[in-house]
Amino acid sequence: MDTETGIALAAVVISAAAALVSTHQAKTAKSSADAAKEQLAAAKEANQLTRQQMDRQTAKEQQEAAETEQSAQREAEKVQVGLTNNGGSLAVRITNDSLRTVTDIQLADVTPEEVGPWRSWKPNPNVSRSLSTTSWSLLHPGTDVTVALWLLDENGAHVPRLPSKPAVKIHFRDSDGQWWAAVTDRTTTRIDPPASTA
Repeated sequence: MDTETGIALAAVVISAAAALVSTHQAKTAKSSADAAKEQLAAAKEANQLTRQQMDRQTAKEQQEAAETEQSAQREAEKVQVGLTNNGGSLAVRITNDSLRTVTDIQLADVTPEEVGPWRSWKPNPNVSRSLSTTSWSLLHPGTDVTVALWLLDENGAHVPRLPSKPAVKIHFRDSDGQWWAAVTDRTTTRIDPPASTA
């Protein structure tokens, strides 16, 4: 074999080897690309599963929060305000029929719901201190407190004639620290802490 043939043969062998290496590299690149696609698909699926789990967790937390709020509302509505007329005084009875102690109970307002001479109110000065208190630190389950009030005219004088239906508003805090307002014959509502306690 002459030199030219040897060189040509070597070139063919080198070309064949290069073609083989290129084919192998192409297969390896294709395998790598396929593996990358599979990893991407797996990552997308894992991301979707994580998102679904997070959505379920969020929905569960929202459901639990709604149930907690409903339970708190039911318990708060068991703190009742009742009224009786008693010889020119309005007797306000606050009863805790809930299962939990409430705190920081305060008689906030008395508003006649009809036209008349009444402009303001104050505790009846002719009764014992226990019946003239307008705020209480605690009210345990199954207990009540009563306060006797006078309704006053624009000059601050006692008006013995009482309105047929005054609205009495109290504020209190539940065992979770949330503030509520209860008004006679109305729905109990959550409120911001009163200014005197904030």
